[in-house]
This record gives sequence, structure tokens and C-alpha cells, in this order.
Amino acid sequence: MVGLGHKPGSPMKIIIRSLIALFLALGILLVWLLWPTSTPAIVDANGATISGSIAEEEWVEVNGLPQWTLTRGRDRDNPVLLVLHGGPGAGEFAWFRAYNSDLEDEFVVVHWDQRGAGKSFDPDTPAETMNLPQIIADIDVVVDHLRTKFARERIAILGHSWGSLLGTTYVAAHPDKVSGYIGTGQISDMAANETYSYAFALAEAERRENAGAIAELTEIGAPPYGVDETIVQRGWLTEFGGGLTRDGRSQLSLAWTALSTPEFNLLDLINLVRSALFSMDHLWDQIGDINLDQTYLSFEVPVFFALGRYDHQTPSELAEAYFNRLTAPDKELFYFENSAHAPPWEEPERFFDVMVNDVKPRLLPDR
Repeated sequence: MVGLGHKPGSPMKIIIRSLIALFLALGILLVWLLWPTSTPAIVDANGATISGSIAEEEWVEVNGLPQWTLTRGRDRDNPVLLVLHGGPGAGEFAWFRAYNSDLEDEFVVVHWDQRGAGKSFDPDTPAETMNLPQIIADIDVVVDHLRTKFARERIAILGHSWGSLLGTTYVAAHPDKVSGYIGTGQISDMAANETYSYAFALAEAERRENAGAIAELTEIGAPPYGVDETIVQRGWLTEFGGGLTRDGRSQLSLAWTALSTPEFNLLDLINLVRSALFSMDHLWDQIGDINLDQTYLSFEVPVFFALGRYDHQTPSELAEAYFNRLTAPDKELFYFENSAHAPPWEEPERFFDVMVNDVKPRLLPDR
């Protein structure tokens, strides 16, 4: 005889089964999210590793701190492309892997999580080393490491957002080590960028009659301001299609995309948030007065800008004005008509086409 509360199909039994299924599902999800990361080999149609390819994670000793790199390429003889991520402190390799893995067919793509960022994050990183000159010096160590590792005289550098500030500064100082520079989400004048971004966000809030946005943006006021106020402004900027992505992709959506890549898990996501706040706290006040379009106007290597038409975070109008003023042996500006601040993720097919057909043939010889 079946006791009371345990009849087949009874509410109690249904609840118990549901709870068991829920806990099993949560357990499976947690195991997946925390599963050790690795980067898969680059294989042919039969699943065999392609001869001459490279797919490896490597810790490089950089000015006293071990820092993480990911290197992937179908052919080690292709041009080496070092990606300088945004932020400060916002490692982006997972999104480049998710949206731009095809670049690995044409370049040896190297992602490096900078001092205090992403997988390189260490809360004990000495505060006094979190400064722009130190990170530029770190770039030089990474570049020399790659030049030695791949027997190259020069490598190409791609900088996104904060990475474009780093890239522009580094390329101007070390042209002999660089085959070409590509800036996307390109910074020009930090103070002008922030003033423009705030004005756009507030105007959009008013145009849309978004009372919450108007209240928050009015409360923080016009820049300059600190990290907390910047986060508020960036949130509304992205919501209105002028920030990270034109479609206003949510942080949850972007996080899920990152978690879909084999090199990134939940612990990495947690550390990414921690490292972004850590880096912003140390670096943001140091860069507010940087004005690249007054400082770095002459380059000895090809320069390419890939700008989102709707980028109001590092406004494309200001970046274009900077591009028009700079001199280089070869230069070209490419507009991405359906992008805001992140053309590589918003229009990945066009970004690949520009990188392969317009940029790659015009890089300086690297041997």
C-alpha cells in the first residue's frame, strides 16, 4: 500500500522530483561553468591538428609579474597580431575568440591580459606599478618575447578602446618593432571624449523621455568624474546604442557569450569584474588629461582606424579628426556603418574582410 503523500502523481512527489531535477541541473551547470579551461588545437576537416599551427596558453614573466597570453594561428608563418584589450582592466579575448576566431586563419593572433587584468589579475599587484608608463614598458617586453619566439623583426598591433591609447603610445615610441597599427574604438582626446559621451547620453535620455536616465545622468553631472560616475554614464550610453554595442547588448548576454568559449569560465568572469574595478580604481584618474591628437601625430608605420559610425564612447567624429591630422607612410580609415564602440564584435565579417584584404597586404615586412 502506498502511504499518504506518496501516491504516484501526488503534489508532494511532483515537488520532490522537480527539486531533484533542479538541483541536478544546477549542479551540471556549475560544473560546466567551473570546468578547467584550455584552448583547443587547430584542426583540419578530419580532426587532425594542422601542421605548423599554434594554439597555446602561456605565462610570460613581464617586468616582475607573470602575465597570461593566448596564441592561436593556423600557420605560424602568418603575420603576428598582438591584441591590446580595452578597459582599463577589461580583458576581451573571450569576445574576440567568439566573434573573430576566423582571424586565426590569416594571422598568428596573440591575446595578452595586461597587468592587473583578466587572467593576469592579482589583487596583490603593487599599486605603484599600476600606471601608464609601466604598462607601456610591459607591452615592450611582450612584443620582444613574440619577436624572439616567432623570429620576427616586427609584429602588428591591434588596440581596442583603452588598448588604442596604449597602442598609439607604444607604436609612436617603437616603430622599429611594429609592422602596422590598427585602432578600433580609437581614443583621441580623453577629456573631449568624455564630454561628448555625456552630452550624447543626456540628449538621448531627454529625447526618449527616459526619466530614470535623466535623473541619474543629471545627478552625476558633466565630466570629469570618477569610476562610479563613469560606470553610470557608460551604462546609459550602451543602453542608447552609442556605447559598447549599437544594439545595446546586455552585460548578461555578453557574459554568456564569453562563457561559451573554451578558454573562459565562471571564475574568469568573476576575476574579470574584479580586475576591471581594480584597474579603473588605479588608472582612471591618471589618464583623464591624455590628448593623443596633440601628442602623437607622426608615425613611421602604416596606421589604420576601424571606427563604428555610432560610437559615442570614443566618438568616431573625434577619432576621424585625429586620423585626418596624423601622418604615416600609409593610412586608411574604415567606417563600420552598423557598429558603435566594438566593430570587431558587431560586424565581425566586415572586420575580417578589412583585416585580411585591406590591412594585411599593407603591413611592413616582418622579417
